[in-house]
Amino acid sequence: MSVTQTSSESSKMATITCGCGEVKLTLPNTVPKFRCGCCCTECLQRVYIGTNGEPPAAIKNLDEPVDLLYIDSQIMMPDPDTLAKLAVFKLNNADAANINLRATCCGTVLVTENKEFHVPHTMATFHNLPPLLKCDFSKLPKSRLNVFTKDWPIEKMKSLASNEKSKHGQSLPQILDPRLAIKEESLTELISALQIEASPKPENSLSFTELREGMEMTIERAFFAEARSHLTG
Repeated sequence: MSVTQTSSESSKMATITCGCGEVKLTLPNTVPKFRCGCCCTECLQRVYIGTNGEPPAAIKNLDEPVDLLYIDSQIMMPDPDTLAKLAVFKLNNADAANINLRATCCGTVLVTENKEFHVPHTMATFHNLPPLLKCDFSKLPKSRLNVFTKDWPIEKMKSLASNEKSKHGQSLPQILDPRLAIKEESLTELISALQIEASPKPENSLSFTELREGMEMTIERAFFAEARSHLTG
């Protein structure tokens, strides 16, 4: 099922590359559909796992959220060598909503897909992790909001808003818990973006769901405590 791409074809596509460079996903849509910061403990745990316990200091210290890029769930079929280095896992328990794709060569978490909100058109990757994860898109949208700020201490929430205002002239909306704020305007824009059908869908491309067919699902519990050490109460 693999296909050889010409250099001109590859140059028109986006890529997500693992830290050691052995795994590269090629994406036909070069522009993410939405961007936001995520403060949830699960995203933080994914970063810990994908960086082998050494996340960037700004993320570890809660000085900035995980920078999520929501992208089409459409990937060019990897070659056999790359496919052999891909694995899927859920965090902490079998009922977790997110399915995560990682490179087994170095452990980099490449993308995640939430079955409640992302499927079938969207998945997410992580922009502020280079060189541990490298995302190459033709154009990046501006971040629109920060979600799950309930998982951060109040002083960190305030500091985030203050830093954004200092850098950009205004702070982004903070959504404490998206599950309880579905009708807020800033969140409805995100939900609408997640429902945009993937396009284009060239020959020899497939969705994340199709890519992971037949892969063994594992449960990953590493760095659970580290990702929640800041929680109180």
